[in-house]
Amino acid sequence: MNTSAQDDLMLTKEMVGGIPILECYKRDGRRKPLVILSHGFTENKERWTPQLNSLAEHGYYAAALDNHNHGERKEPDFASQVFSGSKLKLHEVRRLIKETAEDISRLIDHFTRSEEVDQDRIGMAGVSMGGFTTFRALVIEKRIKAAAPVISSPYWDDIPQGVPVADDAESQQTLASISHAYSPALFPELFFPRPLLIQIGDQDGHYVPDRVKQFYEQLKSGYYKEEPQRLKLICHEGVGHEFTPAMWANVMDWFKKYL
Repeated sequence: MNTSAQDDLMLTKEMVGGIPILECYKRDGRRKPLVILSHGFTENKERWTPQLNSLAEHGYYAAALDNHNHGERKEPDFASQVFSGSKLKLHEVRRLIKETAEDISRLIDHFTRSEEVDQDRIGMAGVSMGGFTTFRALVIEKRIKAAAPVISSPYWDDIPQGVPVADDAESQQTLASISHAYSPALFPELFFPRPLLIQIGDQDGHYVPDRVKQFYEQLKSGYYKEEPQRLKLICHEGVGHEFTPAMWANVMDWFKKYL
């Protein structure tokens, strides 16, 4: 474990069951809401350092993980696993999302044993690949009480625009198979009553924004009909696949309200 202190904040790096973690919190003996952060494709947990500090300063216990095959657990053959020549193996990215989402339960098991964490107040946010992971984690982990996926979708069969994707028959079949089994959009009944903030860019080509809007409307008119304040969609005009300061500010406001 590596630890550094900035004023009264503790920034700690550790391994949890083989999962590399970067965490930040105030060591004050108080139980705090836990917020787990998941990064984008080809990034790592360190990209969250400013947000971890901000969350800790506001009284949260904040933790970021390296997604599967990323950061400190990136495998030597990463490129050949997720690319076929210059084409992205989208089904492999979806597999990494699925495996990362399954890690979240192990992290919650670990952190809720700490006297610093309030096990009844657990939130999760993620950007891009991390947002996809957040949607999936909500489906399989009931202990997450509030979530804020950013520039992502609950649909796994969307083909990114402007990115060459492997389109051979085997890749298409594998993508269809994993999407039909694990796409979070297939399980709308599992989201309510958790407060859910969805943020997308209306010019984002990494997924289909209109499908995300349709999913939101499905939740709003159905499962969240009696408590619409627990569900929110923000579509940022003129924004593509970009994580903006305004998006993060909205995430902070959401957790302040619901955690």
